[in-house]
Amino acid sequence: MARPTTQLAGSEKLQGQQLHPTPPLGMPGAGMVSLKSLLQGPIKGQDRRAKELSNCQMTPESRDSPSPVDPETVEVMMNFDPDPADLALSSVPGHETFDPRKHRFSEEDLKPQPIMKKARKIQVPDEQKDEKYWNRRYKNNEAAKRSRDARRLKENQITVRAAFLEKENSVLRQEVAKIRQELSRYRNILSKYESQHGAL
Repeated sequence: MARPTTQLAGSEKLQGQQLHPTPPLGMPGAGMVSLKSLLQGPIKGQDRRAKELSNCQMTPESRDSPSPVDPETVEVMMNFDPDPADLALSSVPGHETFDPRKHRFSEEDLKPQPIMKKARKIQVPDEQKDEKYWNRRYKNNEAAKRSRDARRLKENQITVRAAFLEKENSVLRQEVAKIRQELSRYRNILSKYESQHGAL
């Protein structure tokens, strides 16, 4: 009885071919594709992959850095809980509570103040202490008190603001150190890539 031609063709093709042994468990055999290679993408030849990498060039648009960020809008995530008593001493009575996170001082406010020497007191005889004298002395005392209160208020505000900035500066230094470490790692990766495939 004659065998079908399809079976003959299949048997003839099998003749002369060496059957591959069954590969060990977990290892891909000849003609098999590993799961890792499937996840990484379609299989490509060495020459084809090198050609595609050479054709991938960075355009001027892709090299542009991201749009700049306004530093004033950046919020630093940290815990800062000043003493309520310090905030009360730094706030103007009847006004909004002083906020060390948002308050900004001018350069003039932060200039060192010279030490003023007190003027020598002039003794006024009792017979010259009339009503005009007492009115002038009262106004002078009130002005001096307002000046002392304003100076003390500003000093308290600067103290609380400085405490906040010290805490913020510490957090930012830690973030900068972490970013620099990551940048160094990425530069090493880029350097190894460019040494093998050329500059981007």
